[in-house]
Amino acid sequence: MKYTLHLLVVALIFCTTNPYDKTVVDPKNNDLNKSGYSFQVNISKVNSKFSEIASTVFRDKLVIVSSKKIGGLGSGLNPVTKEPYTDLFCLDVKQNGSFSQPLLFSRILNTKSNEGQVAFSPDEHRIYYTRSERKNILNYKLYTAELKKDSYGKWINEMEVSISSDNHSIENPHVTSDGKFLYFSSDMKDGYGGFDLYKAEIHEDGSIGKPENLGGKINTSKDDKYPYTTKDSKEIYFSSKGHNSIGGFDIFISNINNKKYTEPRNLGYDINSKKDDVAFIIINGNQGVFSSNKDNANNSFNMYHFQSEIMYHELEGIVITQDDKILPNATVVLYNGEGLEIGRQTTNEDASYNFKIKPYQDYQLKVIKRGFKDYNKTLLSDGTPLKAILKLSSKISYNKSKP
Repeated sequence: MKYTLHLLVVALIFCTTNPYDKTVVDPKNNDLNKSGYSFQVNISKVNSKFSEIASTVFRDKLVIVSSKKIGGLGSGLNPVTKEPYTDLFCLDVKQNGSFSQPLLFSRILNTKSNEGQVAFSPDEHRIYYTRSERKNILNYKLYTAELKKDSYGKWINEMEVSISSDNHSIENPHVTSDGKFLYFSSDMKDGYGGFDLYKAEIHEDGSIGKPENLGGKINTSKDDKYPYTTKDSKEIYFSSKGHNSIGGFDIFISNINNKKYTEPRNLGYDINSKKDDVAFIIINGNQGVFSSNKDNANNSFNMYHFQSEIMYHELEGIVITQDDKILPNATVVLYNGEGLEIGRQTTNEDASYNFKIKPYQDYQLKVIKRGFKDYNKTLLSDGTPLKAILKLSSKISYNKSKP
């Protein structure tokens, strides 16, 4: 005969400690961090009195946009920022996460105009770059170029990308790790207001397909900029003046599940401030940089180096029958939101199991036990406060078959 399982799931959610973070954070401020990560942040030593804004990584070098004039081209001040016009620079990334002093990235791509952020194809043979002309400083256009074969840095076949226009600005390009999509920000018409985030397919020849707005879950009536997707394309970071930001641009994270975006979550006070926090990128593993004007009265941007750590939660419970008898040796399988198996355990003598999970993710548990019907339960790790106990139970009607 077969019986229907009564699964009692007791999910004890708590954060593990961060072994390297020596900073004491106000618990009230800590509540704002809904990212699922803890951050240790240090200001970079390469900052100057002018702005330094992180862009991307190329050949293990960090490419930044800056107003500093170390070998820069042209003169004069940007009437909007009150700083010199920007150029592209690159810095060596050292093993400890520090940087070398910046050098001019390219005398081919740097011009007397205002250079914006850049992105590269995965093979680093193609660049997508942005630039605004002095006569129309707020309108950035998107360009692409190819790296000449066997050259150190000779960019050829420069051309403007078709989605550029005199009627809207294209900014903050980012290419996904698989090279299939270009993310960017733009103030195109028919958006949600201000700058919105878009993505477009990258064709085999490097051309760009029709832009697709990321939708109202990500975009707001205010400015949304600086998209960055993780290597596994399961998370997107971006900066927004909406989503109840602390003030100005805050950096947010959203999960990407089956091409859909979850509700954005604030990275908290270790990263964000009452001013503008932008250009969050991961350089290597759990290390990366972002830029902020929080420490400058003149609103110029400094770069900050961060080290992150996943704030793992624990999901634990027991498996019992309908009449409250424990079921040791039951198989408990854990799936992620995409239906992929990420863990499997056999219950102990006390019928317990325990999984370490990332917060703010969808999960599914499946219980398998000979003589019983399989049981499935969907769970959401929603970042409940520390030591909160979630008791999840599901009872299917008792079903006893005749012999």
